Amino acid sequence: MEYSIPLNYFLVILLIVILVQGYLFVYYLRASREKSRMIRLLSSQNKSILQAQEELTKAKENAEESDKLKSAFLSNMSHEIRTPLNAIMGFSSLLLDSSPSEEEQKQFISIIHSNSDKLLDLMDEIFDIAQNESGLIDMQKEPCQVNEILTSLVTFFNLEKGILGKEHISIRVQKANKDHNFTIYTDARKLRQAIYNLVENSLKYTENGFIELGYELLDNSFVQFFVKDTGIGFPQEKLDVLFSKFRQEEEDHTRSYGGIGLGLTLSKKFVELMGGEMWAESKPGVGSVFYFTLPGQP
Repeated sequence: MEYSIPLNYFLVILLIVILVQGYLFVYYLRASREKSRMIRLLSSQNKSILQAQEELTKAKENAEESDKLKSAFLSNMSHEIRTPLNAIMGFSSLLLDSSPSEEEQKQFISIIHSNSDKLLDLMDEIFDIAQNESGLIDMQKEPCQVNEILTSLVTFFNLEKGILGKEHISIRVQKANKDHNFTIYTDARKLRQAIYNLVENSLKYTENGFIELGYELLDNSFVQFFVKDTGIGFPQEKLDVLFSKFRQEEEDHTRSYGGIGLGLTLSKKFVELMGGEMWAESKPGVGSVFYFTLPGQP
């Protein structure tokens, strides 16, 4: 006797099979999506972990570099402070313990005075950078006679180069406005100090040729100052760290040039406080040009 499945049962079974397959297909799609989502999530987390590890490594390297630079800075600062102090103490002792002639007394006093000025300049640089780090430096905008500042700086450094044995170096000035009373509104003390630091840096690293300081008038009412020299220069890769604290062209404490590596940093900070920006161009063995802009009006 043959057994046959009624058509309606068959259709029901077929429908159930189709529904189960559909459910399994939907489940498979959901599982695939969830798997893809989890893979993306894990991949994103992995990237985040790798990025965090890279950032931690970089931060560690930066901290180690900062510690190294600060250690070199402290070692150098100690050397720079001891040098004038030793001169002051040594020649003071000679004045007290010996009977120098009048000419020798004048020479000793001159050396003591010169080294006292050097020591005071070092203390001023350290004090200024400490004030800047703590945010205590304020701005005092007032009428500022640019040509008078430049002329006084040229006069000062023409005398200073003689003391340093660099009389053969020409120090000159370029004034875009010849009026002696040409005035802009800015912090006169910070402007003078910024240019002073740049010229002092140029004189330190220049053995022959010239140093030129001056300014140009820009169309947007800004004034562009510059200090140009024919010194030792520096390579392009030094530009990124040139204005960093504690950095110098030579970072070894046995280097030929003095200073504690804060002059350029302070100049840049002062310029930014006055509403301008600073940059430099240089080639090794050819020389350097330092530029900065300042608004001419309040």
